[in-house]
Order: sequence, then C-alpha cells, then structure tokens
Amino acid sequence: MEEMLEIAKKSFPLMQGEETVKGLNASVEILWDKWGIPHVFANDIYDLYFTQGYIHAGHRLWQMETFRRLISGTLSEITGKGSIASDKHYREIGLYHIAQRCARDLERKKNSEDFKFMDSYIKGVNTRIQIIENSLPIEYHVLNFKPDAWKLEDCFKIISMIEWSLSSWNYPYEILREYITIKNGKKTANLIIPFNSEMLVDESVGSNSWAVSPKKSQSGSVLLANDPHLPLTNPALWFLIHLNCPDLNVLGTSLPGVPAVVIGHNESIAWGLTNVMADTTDLFKLTINPNDEKQYRYNGKWVDFEIDEEVIHIKGESKPLKYPVYRSRFGPVINYFENYNQIYPFFIEGKYALKWSSYNADLINNLKGFKGINKASSWQEFREALSLITINPQNFIYGDIAGNIGHQHGGKIPVRKYGNGASISPGDDEKYDWEGISEFDKLYSLYNPERGFVYTANYNVEKAPNGLLIAEDRIAPYRQLRLKKLLQSKEKLSIEDFKAFQLDRFTEEAAELLPIMLQYLKENKDLSNVQDSISYLEKWNYFLTKTTIAGTIFKVWYSETQKSVLESILGTKVAHMALGSRPFNLKQIFESLYRNKEAEISKLLLKALERALDYLSNLFGSRSDKWMWGRLHTLTLTHPFSQANEQAKILNAGPFKIGGDGNTLNPGSYDPSEGFDVLSGPSYRQIHDLSNWDNSIGALPGGQSGLPFHKHYKDLIKLWVKGKYIPYLFTKEAISENLESKQTLKPK
Repeated sequence: MEEMLEIAKKSFPLMQGEETVKGLNASVEILWDKWGIPHVFANDIYDLYFTQGYIHAGHRLWQMETFRRLISGTLSEITGKGSIASDKHYREIGLYHIAQRCARDLERKKNSEDFKFMDSYIKGVNTRIQIIENSLPIEYHVLNFKPDAWKLEDCFKIISMIEWSLSSWNYPYEILREYITIKNGKKTANLIIPFNSEMLVDESVGSNSWAVSPKKSQSGSVLLANDPHLPLTNPALWFLIHLNCPDLNVLGTSLPGVPAVVIGHNESIAWGLTNVMADTTDLFKLTINPNDEKQYRYNGKWVDFEIDEEVIHIKGESKPLKYPVYRSRFGPVINYFENYNQIYPFFIEGKYALKWSSYNADLINNLKGFKGINKASSWQEFREALSLITINPQNFIYGDIAGNIGHQHGGKIPVRKYGNGASISPGDDEKYDWEGISEFDKLYSLYNPERGFVYTANYNVEKAPNGLLIAEDRIAPYRQLRLKKLLQSKEKLSIEDFKAFQLDRFTEEAAELLPIMLQYLKENKDLSNVQDSISYLEKWNYFLTKTTIAGTIFKVWYSETQKSVLESILGTKVAHMALGSRPFNLKQIFESLYRNKEAEISKLLLKALERALDYLSNLFGSRSDKWMWGRLHTLTLTHPFSQANEQAKILNAGPFKIGGDGNTLNPGSYDPSEGFDVLSGPSYRQIHDLSNWDNSIGALPGGQSGLPFHKHYKDLIKLWVKGKYIPYLFTKEAISENLESKQTLKPK
C-alpha cells in the first residue's frame, strides 16, 4: 500500500508556485481556495479555456478516460470481459459516431471562433497529459496503459454521454408496455399502465430548481437554488471552477472533458437546470425479410440494413470480438436498455430500431449555447443562448441582479406524426416516422410571474404547452408538490429557508399511499403479529430521515408489496428489472386491476408486511428500535477498483447513513432490485443571493480532485452528508481571505 501511495502522490499536480507551460499567450493566475476550487484569472479567453483543460486533466484525467471509453464502447480493452455488454450497447447506440461527425464538421472550420475555443481547451488537456506521461494517475499504473491524446471528438463524446443519460429513461417503458400487452393482452395492460393517459415514472435523473423575486426575498434581491439529481460517483460528476478574463467572469460546475461552465452564475445572472423529462426516444418495430435477415420492410419494399462490423478488443483475449450493428432509416437496431446504471438485454422478441432527437444534432451548438449563457447579462441574451441548444430539453431557472426571474425550456423535442411516443411504433412505413423537431418559440417560457417565484422538480404541469407534447408519461409529482407548498409557506424567504428546502425529507408519496395501504390492511381480521408495526406507521410524521423507523417499515413494505404485484403480472425475471418503476403505481393497480377485490388486496398487503418485518429482523435483529432508515439506506462513493480488490476499498468514501428516497426533495434514490443502497441524489447544490455574489453557497458529494489520496479527493463528502455548505467565493478579496495556495502558469 505504501508503494501505491507513493505512485499516487507522483501524479498530484502543482497547486502553488510558478510553472512554465507551453501553449499559453500570457501568464495565468490560479487562486486555489480552501475547498479546492480554482479561481482562474487570465488575460484572454483562449488562455482561460486552455487553463480549464489543463486543470481538468490534472485532477480528473482518469474520469475523462472512463467517460470517453464508455461512450466509444472500448472499456473491454482495459477491463476485460466484464464490460462486453456495455461496449456492445454503446456501439449499437452509436454516440461515438455522432461525436466523430461533429468533430469532422468543426475541423473543416479551423478559423472559426467555435473551433478556436475548443482547440484551446484541448491543447490545455494534452499539455497536461504530456507533462505527466511518466507520473500518471494510479489507475493507469494498475491497468498498465497510457492515455491517448485528447481529441475534439472526445469533448463531443462527453456531451453525448450526459445527454444520453438524460434521454434514455423513456424507451424501456415502451418495452415494458409491449411485454405486458404480449403477455397479458391489451385490455389487462391498459389497466396496469393505461395507454391513453400518462403513467408516472420514477427516475434518478431528477432535480430541483427555483427562484424567488425581490418581493418574496428577505434580502430584497433574487434568490436562486438548484440541485441536479444524478448518479453519485467517485469522483463526483462535476468539477467546480471560476473562470475570469476581460470577456468573462463565471463560476459554477464544469464537466471534465468539456470547456465552459454548465450551472452557476456570472456578474449579472444566475441559473439552474433540471431535466424536462421530455420523450426524445422512440422504438420502431421492424419487419424482417424471412428470406434475408439483412433486410427490413420499408414503404412496401425490402431494403438493406446498413451494417457496421464493430470490432471490440478485450483485455486478456487473443482475438477481438466482431459484433455487427444494424442501422435502419429510423435508427440503429438495439438489443439492450439501461436501468439504474445496469445494462439488460431486451425481454421481448423482435428487432427494434431506436430513433433519438440528437442523432442529427450539431453538438457544437450546445457548447455555443452554454458559452453564451456564461456571458449573458439579461433575459433576452439568456434566451438567445438557449435557442442554440439541441440537447434533451432542460428546465432553465433564471434570475438576474435587476430583479427578474424566469423559467425557460431549452433543447429539442420530437414532433410526431403517429402516436404519442408511449408505445412502440410500427417501423415499416415512413408515415409512422416523426414529422420533425420542435422550434424554440414553441417551448415553454415564463417570465416574472405575479406569484413571485418560478420552480421545477421535473414534473410538467402541462403535458403539451403551446400544443407541443413534452411526453405522454410524466415523472411522479411528489417533489414538485412539496416544493410548491414550501415556496408558498412564507411571504418572504431567506437563504436559510432555501437550505431547509434543499435538505427537506418529507415524503408526499408516503402521505398519499400509506393511509390507503393501512386501510386495505385492516380488512384482515387477525393483525396481532404486525400490530406494533402498524402503531409505528400510524404515528409517523412522513419525514423520511435517517433515524426514522416507521419510514423504514413503510419503504420495505412498499417494496415487498410491489414485488408481489409485479411477479404475479410479469414473472420473476422481468419483475426484478422493473422494480421501482412508477408505472406500477400501487394505488392505480389496486383501483383498476384489483377493483372490488378488497379481501385479496388486504391478504397481499399482510403477507408483504410480514415479509418486510422478517427482512428487517434478519438484518438488524428483532428489536424494531434498531430499524433506522439510515442503517439500511447507505451511500458509498465507490472507486471501480474496490469491486475487484478488497484492499482498494480504501479508495472509497463511506458508507454514510442517508435519509430520503427518490421522491423527497433531498433525495437518495436506489434500485429496489438490488437493495436500498443510495445510487443517485444531489450531484451538486447551489444557492445564490444576487445582492452579493460572495454570499453564494453550495455542496459537492465527494471532492474536487479525482486523484486517490489527494487532500481534496473526498474532503467535501462529509459536509454534503451533514447538509453543510461551502462558500462559492467570487471577488478576489473574499477568495484571498480563504486562500489555500496561489499558482502562476507562465508561457514557455
């Protein structure tokens, strides 16, 4: 271990003193604060982006490596057989093809501003890679390989990766609807997940964001908050950075591998993001020629698939795997889907093509859009920047120092000729294809509403604002209901109120469902063996804290009930994959599939509660005062190496006891098929008081550095767990008062 520690330390970048670097136009000053946030001061924007790339590669190179390999489908080259399913899946999806096309297009415009700012960032990354060629992060040493140079297509791969993670939630539900229809018939399927009205879905890619106007703020200025809910990884997804030059002054989150700031504030405006949960993916069922599997029917004719012979190299194998990927006029034929970061094969027969709104997107427009947001000083300039963005639609919550607030959708939504996107479409005629992609002026927009606040927790009150269908299926409304109540709870709100909102663990879901479940349960004549648990549940205040016992009983009882219902409908294998999905809303199923069968429901609920109590007794003993939610519901920020080597667990952070679930404002989502360990939650928190940017605060689950054993590797996670915040300092005076080190990069 001492040897590994020494190897790890050699990869630590300088964070103080002077360093001579090839590629800069002039000297750059980096002020590192106590929390590991670099405040970069450059003389021009090209040196600024160069330095951002240099810092990203210094602290997050391994993360950038895994990102680009995941999207390229080349993880097996360094990890072996365990990554084959992932590589096949991403070769089919073809995100790297989009990245390569966009890179080729931009490389033809080397005199353009777009190319120059991307090229500056990439040169910064590669300058750092060259410097550390013989002192690479420990992961490269263990796996015994060196990184290739960072390329323009790699930046676009990162953009595609994030967008895909926000887009891919819907098509698995199309598969589910198809399976239930085939297995149980359309009539029964319609009772379980109605075809002509939405199903509510639980997803880990949620978020909260809101802003209040000066009339509703104790400071007399706009207050704005945001916490995007994404997988909690090691290192953290985001890297916090402050970029300052004569043309730009912006602070917030950045994505390692990509220039600019994604969420944050500049001198004039602040903004936050949440997923709109728009349906931007559709499956089309193809009719295959019975005499030639390389053809499918389209417009009355048999047409050839485009076939790419993908070659997957596997560590430890002498021969590569050749994997043909078929592409149709609707999109690629796919065989896998993702759920809670696991990859599963389709469980329905047939060939299905995937259509996605971003297959033909020009990804540079997204970076142009965010670069424009970074510089915007008004609502008009903000919307002009958003109009460029082509990503899976996001809710942008806006506030400015003039006292204005707004809520604007940004991105692209499909306009369909056929169906509503909730079910698999026929794929044998162009009449089933999409009509096109939405125009910006059709997207939802709200500016300075009379109520004095704007807010979003992913639930769309209107499914089709301005006549444009966002999605037939909507995320569960529980976080949004709670957030609206809290925003209306006081005439004027403060930063302390905003902190309390972000840390709130009240569960509107339990408040709705538990009384119904208890009412059905009490139809049973003998409840003597579960009476103590009923007493806990009846006295519960619906706060799903880490110390609650009633909350633990409810969550495990709910899970066991759902498991019983799903296994009876879907069978054990498919039910396992579908656990936790809101289309299987117990209230709806009880009211439709089990209509007038109260005795059957009550027996089912009693057996499920008994199983839940047995489960908890086996884990924690028979004393129910030991059944605290935080003992079951823990978060560990896991380094991939720890899954293969027990000693490598030193690279993890945790486990930590966590409250909440996917439907509390302060969430902790988990995969019920794998237990109750926390997988996703607030990947970043920010709160801004626009009366003074130095009052901005936030939190990051992990640390700024991705380098094991570095002082900033996991120094922020305990603060995040405790609901503590760090300052996001903006003025040089405030930064200097909290300075850890000063670094100067000088041109060679």
